Amino acid sequence: MENIEITKIGIEDILALQKLGRQTFFETYAAGNTEENMRDYLENDFALEKLQSELEEPNTSFYFANLNGENIGYLKLNFDAAQTELKAQNALEIERIYVLEDHQGKKIGQKLYEKALQIATQTKVAYIWLGVWEHNPKAMGFYQKNGFKVFDKHIFKLGDDLQTDFMMKKSMDVLDIQAILETDNILLLPLLETDFEQLYAVASDPNVWAQHPNKNRWQRDIFEVYFEGAILSKGAYKIIDKASGQIIGGTRFYDYKPSENRISIGYTFYGCAYWGKGINPTVKHLMLDYAFRFVDTVGFDVGAENVRSQIAVGRLGAEKTGEQTVAYYGEAPKPNFTYDLRREKWEDTKSKNN
Repeated sequence: MENIEITKIGIEDILALQKLGRQTFFETYAAGNTEENMRDYLENDFALEKLQSELEEPNTSFYFANLNGENIGYLKLNFDAAQTELKAQNALEIERIYVLEDHQGKKIGQKLYEKALQIATQTKVAYIWLGVWEHNPKAMGFYQKNGFKVFDKHIFKLGDDLQTDFMMKKSMDVLDIQAILETDNILLLPLLETDFEQLYAVASDPNVWAQHPNKNRWQRDIFEVYFEGAILSKGAYKIIDKASGQIIGGTRFYDYKPSENRISIGYTFYGCAYWGKGINPTVKHLMLDYAFRFVDTVGFDVGAENVRSQIAVGRLGAEKTGEQTVAYYGEAPKPNFTYDLRREKWEDTKSKNN
């Protein structure tokens, strides 16, 4: 990568910031918006009076990405009341990361993001958040790769057009029950409402649920309730096969108890075509390695008839601790076996398998 300098922008740089801001915004969004709306936004949101007030705001800061004396990208950060929405004292908003079209693909955006991450670490915020236009998959992918997840939506006004932005956040050094996890072959991404049809295509096979507590989840109306519970949990994942890009199953972190240093993993299922291929152990290893960075114990609730899963958690080193009736979201209570896996036991299991 070429030598890129990240420098703080001062009031003396206002004209250069205006020029770069207008050009990068136009290059990014002109194709998807009307000429009138673009002109209105560029004139008003990059007016010198507005930029001056932002540059003089103590809770806002701008940074240039500079290559050989040329400003080719910039970063805008907001703290506290300067944030566009959340206004949380323990948060940092990345309002803008833009790079000139001719310099994209050189990891300039990554360098600007790393500057934001450095500042977030220095100021000890709990999380970073931002908004991304729903029709900008390139930016969505960039932030997801860097550990951000969608948590809400908001409206962004461009001229007279009301557009939808996905709001994304990344937790800083705290357990995030929807942190993006991946290996060379498997990717775990936060489950979204828009994933229903793809996930149901996997779940609609009755054989998937043969040993699960509720064997009728393959039926659409029953799976709709199951899916709703997954979304509401805020800890559910879609499991993606990187080779095909297809969703192949789902899983979940749940019942997080910080005071007990404990969290549970469960609600896991896969399409039958992916059974016996080592995918379930891979996913469990990913989730366990992440969880044990923050907790001492990981629990599992396994259906009393689900012998396959009972064997699987036993191989991880988990020990059966009891039996109880568990009421899954929107479903009748079912008998379950409970298992606990301690961090030291997990480390011992891994060392024996290496």
